[in-house]
Amino acid sequence: MIEDFPNNEVEFDRRFHSEEACLDYLLQLRWPDGFKCTRCGHDKYWMSSRGLYLCRHCEHHHSVTAGTIFHGT
Repeated sequence: MIEDFPNNEVEFDRRFHSEEACLDYLLQLRWPDGFKCTRCGHDKYWMSSRGLYLCRHCEHHHSVTAGTIFHGT
């Protein structure tokens, strides 16, 4: 993913207008080529009710905010 940070507040508000837009951005940063389980390498996942990505193969939980300043938010 080519980083294309907003240049000003208006661009920022447009780009990150919702929590879903923010999570989509983090998803692209974490897995630029699509989801890949860090435990088994499988590329299919389920979305939990808590917003976690669960590997369909080994059921390992993944979060797009883990290891970022947003971890635990």
